[in-house]
Amino acid sequence: MHHTGSTAIIANGQIDDLQALLPSIQRHERIVAIDGGLVYCQQGNLIPHFIIGDFDSCPSELLDKYNAIPKKTLPKDKDQTDLEVAIEEEWKRGVSSITLYAAWGKRVDHSLTNALFLSRYPFKLKIETESEILFAIQGRVELPCQVGQTISLIPLYGPAKGITTSGLKWELKKVMLDQNFIGISNESLKSTVTIDIEKGTLLWCQNRCDVCKRVSSL
Repeated sequence: MHHTGSTAIIANGQIDDLQALLPSIQRHERIVAIDGGLVYCQQGNLIPHFIIGDFDSCPSELLDKYNAIPKKTLPKDKDQTDLEVAIEEEWKRGVSSITLYAAWGKRVDHSLTNALFLSRYPFKLKIETESEILFAIQGRVELPCQVGQTISLIPLYGPAKGITTSGLKWELKKVMLDQNFIGISNESLKSTVTIDIEKGTLLWCQNRCDVCKRVSSL
């Protein structure tokens, strides 16, 4: 049976304030724990629907406590990260969207790799931390914001061309963002920001606030 709702994947990265993220995690219909992410599940009294990983960072005694939960053990030597495999497993289930938690921090290489994953599934795959929501955008999008909210448009995936914005303090008109010109720390002036990208993909970084609940449901 295919599950068509949203999935929260809890990885083994950094979470400093789990309580701040619990309401967001609990909004999802399905929770997946990756390896050491099971520690966060225990701390937040979350019961995952699925556990996956090579289990090099999860205490064996903790795994035993969740022995009734379906698990998939991955080999330690592989070309993909545990998180990458977990994302693919969820898409196979037919989920509509995935949000990654504890997918940032601890290791820079993992953090940047996870940000690159976002470009494979624009809008549908997000990273959420206590302070920000990140996802890839393409084409023309209208996104809910709060006036005064900090927005950054990062050309992480290579040059993005023909970018025009509406609703930001510093508007862009048919410009290119690349390693020489980065749209960092802009500010929303309206409750909706429109971004039009003629070619390429941008990383949308939005600081968290109550209105982010609407963004999470896109």
